[in-house]
Parts: sequence; C-alpha cells; structure tokens
Amino acid sequence: MRLSISLIAILFAAMAVLAQDARWHSTIGPVERSGHYVILLSPEVVGRSQPSLNDVRILTPDSALVPTLMRTETARMNDATAVSFTVLRNDAVGKQTIVEFEVPAGTLMDGLELGIRNAEVRKTARITGSDDRENWFMVKDEGLALSGTGPARSLRWLDLPLSDHRYYRIALNDSLTAPVQVLSVGHTVQARTEGRYVSAGNIRWDRNEEKGRSVFRIYADHPLLIDRIQYTTADTTPYMRQARLYTQRSEWRTERRRRKVLDTRREDFGSRTLASYQRRVLEGPRVAVDTLYLVVENGDDRPLAITGLETLQLERSMHVRLESGVTYSLTTGDPLATTPRFDIGHFRDSLPLPIDTLRLQGLEAIAPSTVGPKPFDLSSIWLWVAILVIGGGAAFGAVRVLRKTTSE
Repeated sequence: MRLSISLIAILFAAMAVLAQDARWHSTIGPVERSGHYVILLSPEVVGRSQPSLNDVRILTPDSALVPTLMRTETARMNDATAVSFTVLRNDAVGKQTIVEFEVPAGTLMDGLELGIRNAEVRKTARITGSDDRENWFMVKDEGLALSGTGPARSLRWLDLPLSDHRYYRIALNDSLTAPVQVLSVGHTVQARTEGRYVSAGNIRWDRNEEKGRSVFRIYADHPLLIDRIQYTTADTTPYMRQARLYTQRSEWRTERRRRKVLDTRREDFGSRTLASYQRRVLEGPRVAVDTLYLVVENGDDRPLAITGLETLQLERSMHVRLESGVTYSLTTGDPLATTPRFDIGHFRDSLPLPIDTLRLQGLEAIAPSTVGPKPFDLSSIWLWVAILVIGGGAAFGAVRVLRKTTSE
C-alpha cells in the first residue's frame, strides 16, 4: 500500500512538470544577411522570464533550438588603463642610469611601472621628486631586483610613498653591473565605471500620504525587474529620509477541495536612504514584481516634493546566429526551464562581430490549446503508460490488502 501511495505521488509530480511550458512568444526576423546578431531583450521579456533568463529560447520554424549566448551588463566594472609618462631624460651618466619624467599636474603617485629590456640583476635605485627640475627631494631609496622570468620587454612595478611632485628622477646604480635598458615609464589607472542601464518599462506610479510617511506605488502592464530607481524632486533645502521597498504576493493552496487565496504576503527588500547630498538613485529589488511599493519616512517634516520616478534595469541581450529569410520564434515564461547548454558559451570572448542589433516586438500569450504536449507527442504517450502502470500497481496493492484482511 505504501508503494502504491509513493507511485501515485510520483505520478502527480511528473504531471506537474509536464504541465509547465512557455507562456509567451514573439517573432524575430527575417533578417537580410546570415550571420551573428545581438538581440536586446525588452523589459517585458525580462519581467516575464526567470531572473536568470534560463527559460528564454529561440526556435526555428520546425521548433529546433537555436544556440544563444546570454549577456547581462555588469553593474560596476573596474577598468585598468596603462598611462605612459613623458620621459624627459634617459641617459647613462658615469656609474648611473638617470631617467627623468613628467606627470600630469595634480597626479597623486603611489607607484610607477618601469619598462625595461629584460634582465636578471639586483641594483639600488634612488627616486627623487621636483616641481621645477632644479631642486630635488627624496621620495624613496631602496634596492631594486629585476628578474628575467617575464617577457623580453616587460614592466616592473615600483611602490612609492604617496607624493604629488610634477617631475621625478630615477637613478639606478650601475657601479657593480652593466646598465639595464629603460624603455618607458608609466602607471596603471584604475577607473570604476557603471554598466549600461536601460528603461525597465513604461511605468505608472501614484502616491498616498499617510501619517508621517509617503507611500509610492509603482506598476506597469507587465511584471517589472527593477535594478535601479531614479527620482527627481523639487526640494531645494537639505533632506535625509529613510525609505523601504517591498512588494505583496498572494499565495494559493487547496483547502477542503476549494482553491482559496491566503492572506497577502509582504516581501521586504530592505531600507534605502534619500539624501540631498547624494545621487538621486536607489538600488532596486533586482527581482520581478507586479507592483513595487516605496515607503518614505517623513517623521515630522513635510513630505518630499518628488516629481518623477523612473525605473531602470541593466541591459540584457543575447548573441545568436540567424539565417537570412527565416522567421524565428522567441519563447519564455516557463518557471521550470533549466539552463540550455550550447557550445557557443565556450567562445564568449571570440565570437564574430555582430552584423546588427535587433529589438524584439511585443510578447503575445501562447494560447492554452498550444501549451503542453501535442496529440502524439512522446511525452504524452509515456504519461499515459505511467498512468496505466501506476493504476495497475495501486489496484494490485489494494487487492493484496483486501485478501490479507479477509484471510485474517
């Protein structure tokens, strides 16, 4: 009997899995030229898909999967840029190699990169700084080990105490060994940049003033995946307010053979700060919501004169090869879809340049009659086989229990 119950439970689980399928679709193309394209995912596609976009598929007219590579902009990026300084002098004088160079005015130096012909030697180096190239002041005096394990023309990093001279001089001691050939002087600049943000959709919003707080409601015609919220305000006096973001989700369950809606559950996304001394940008929840609430605590102050709200999301796109003259279908909305595995994912950094960037048309709901297995789909056949096997097993178990009970 226990076996029968377990088999029935497995059956219902399998039926639940088979019942899931894509719920939305759109068309792509046809394109005039065969080749690689970038397809920008619209806010509606992002909002109706899994957060990981695992369920987004591109299909050919005969329902074959097209290999795709998903890309999501990085929120923040650190870019390293090599900057060369102007070398004013590079001479061998007596038993020293003298290198003088100029840095841009106002540059704070905490290190430099010395480009040399590779060598394996240990020397002493004295680094001084000046603002007029006449009066030189000590910056650093220490040994310099040059190892020959790198490329033939390589860079050697020299740490410096933080300094702001306009000119610097490096004096390499050549009294014990032959000079090394200095090729260049520079340093690496770390620049922090933000990813590309696009609109999260055409939103509507309203506000409701309650005692000591303002409640903003943000919604659209489709679910919203919001990575960032920008606001504008007419306030000209200093302000600093605490705020919270949350949404409300309804949970369903079967109770006494009737489907009832449970109490609405509130999902909190944490606190934010609105302040006149910082950017008017708030981090979003980064998950899809039907309605987002922003509650600003005013205390005893008057409400902020917020005049506009804009929702943004990091740009999400897919890199795909399309054939000319073919109309493709994009589908999404399957909550149980798993990540597809394509060879294209191994060549992320070496793909051909895209011919063009395409934008999607609006999504359309897939009719219920077209969702799920087709009349003679293999999965449907196996489903009925499973029903017959499990039903037979349940009946056999029931007969055995009945016989055992009768014999006792």
